[in-house]
Amino acid sequence: MSENVWTKAAAAMVSAGPIPMPVTDTLLELLQTIMNEEEAGFTHIFTRPSLNMDEIKERCDLDDTSLNAMLDGLLHKGAIMVTTSRSTGIDVYTLMPPFPGLFELTMVRGETGEKEKKLALLFEKLFEELTQLIQANYDNVIEVFKVIPPITRVVPVACEVDVKLDSVMPYEDAHKIVDKFDTFAVSYCYCRHHKNLLGKACEVTDEKVNCLTFGRSARFMIDYQFGKEISREETKRILKECEEVGLVHKFFHEKNDLDRNEFAICNCCKCCCGTFELYYRGAAPMQTYTSHKAVTDEELCNGCGVCVDMCPMEAIELACDVARIDDEKCIGCGVCAYHCASEAMTLERTGIREVFVPPPRIE
Repeated sequence: MSENVWTKAAAAMVSAGPIPMPVTDTLLELLQTIMNEEEAGFTHIFTRPSLNMDEIKERCDLDDTSLNAMLDGLLHKGAIMVTTSRSTGIDVYTLMPPFPGLFELTMVRGETGEKEKKLALLFEKLFEELTQLIQANYDNVIEVFKVIPPITRVVPVACEVDVKLDSVMPYEDAHKIVDKFDTFAVSYCYCRHHKNLLGKACEVTDEKVNCLTFGRSARFMIDYQFGKEISREETKRILKECEEVGLVHKFFHEKNDLDRNEFAICNCCKCCCGTFELYYRGAAPMQTYTSHKAVTDEELCNGCGVCVDMCPMEAIELACDVARIDDEKCIGCGVCAYHCASEAMTLERTGIREVFVPPPRIE
């Protein structure tokens, strides 16, 4: 009976997320490290990812005091999150999948205790198992990934954009997106913290506190001590610092819907970022929305190679001392253009497009 409780909890959490993954012993041990058996049994009520309080009460037999204690415990552990519906004003509770979800909320506080070190090792093992699964069933799994919408949208760093006399839309400028909100939170970068717990320091920056959330999601992060509240000005300062060292702005939209508001931004590096790492280790495609692509002015390019070194997708190479860009792999992040001293690199608006780059086959 006990084993079935954990298996059902794991299956519910996997079903709550966009990434298909098997229920393995590693995943079960990970959940057992985060929550107790009673909490695991409670997750079974999430027959769909999100429920309001009335729907939760219909599905469980806990009295109000016990239910509030159960929810509070799972909220603080990062197994569920709560936000207030913009349209109804009703609180909505959402079950967290293993990734993205549990991974971020268990790493985002920057804690370094034995529990966090164990979780870091278990997540690393889980990612390796995912790699093995993908590689063993490569062709079939890639076809499945192709029908899953991207969970991120890349917004370029603050650099010159060739818009052919058109103005850049606010949703294509990270600093203008920030102006849409009044509440901001900053947290540890969960990806860099995960790597630190594994003894692997980031190769790009020593700064670890630069994950940002906005609006209702920021309020959740603040209320449950996953992050601290900061001002709009401080948020923009952090964005600027991230741009200076070559990090990529990846935004998340409510319900993965580009027509809905952004709720968070990751400032990503190639060596630590979960989505980049899963791509390079052969566990998942690089899949994102973007509105731009990089272009090279061959007359201005001096072949210095800075863009080659900094491109997180390894989409640029030098040919006859000129930077050549693989358009299929370019995610329009603008890191190359921002750091091009000769101003040979610019960004060109393409309109919203989906980048899908299959992961490498690992021998």
